[in-house]
Amino acid sequence: MTEKQHEPGDDLLRALEILNAADAGGDDDPEIEAALRTLARLLPSASPRQDFSGRVIASVQQAPLSPGRRKLRSRRRAIITSLTGAAAVTGTLLWTTGFLSIPVAEIFLFVVQSGTLAVRSVTFMVDMLRFVDRAARVLTAVLTSREMLSVVGTAAFLSVLSVAALKRLVSSSQPLRQRESMKC
Repeated sequence: MTEKQHEPGDDLLRALEILNAADAGGDDDPEIEAALRTLARLLPSASPRQDFSGRVIASVQQAPLSPGRRKLRSRRRAIITSLTGAAAVTGTLLWTTGFLSIPVAEIFLFVVQSGTLAVRSVTFMVDMLRFVDRAARVLTAVLTSREMLSVVGTAAFLSVLSVAALKRLVSSSQPLRQRESMKC
């Protein structure tokens, strides 16, 4: 009686085959869940060593290329290097001759002034928000009280009435002024 013993590799392969054959839409399949549990049980739970990624990159870089292939090189690397060098030389020359120190100082001054203005603006906004919060609290307290609401309503009515009366008074006195200006 020789029984073939299961090796963990067989279970792992079977679980991977089940997951490969599974449809993307069927997440509730018990067979898929069992395969995922098998994978979770068989795969190592420990994290790889800290130098794992460095070792992988080093081995990839040291691996020989297949015949007919060559290592990738950036075509723009020489152009970028030459432009960076030219900019550095130009900047050094302008700085030593004094042409660049004035614009750099002006830029620094502009940055400092902008930062100061931003800080002042933020503090002003905070103060304004505090004022609006206090005013909103007062208005809420006023408008929720019946007595104060009647006082505010009466004041609003009287102010509208006085504006209407003032408008009528101004419009009735306007033709007299026009007549007087025509006589002169």
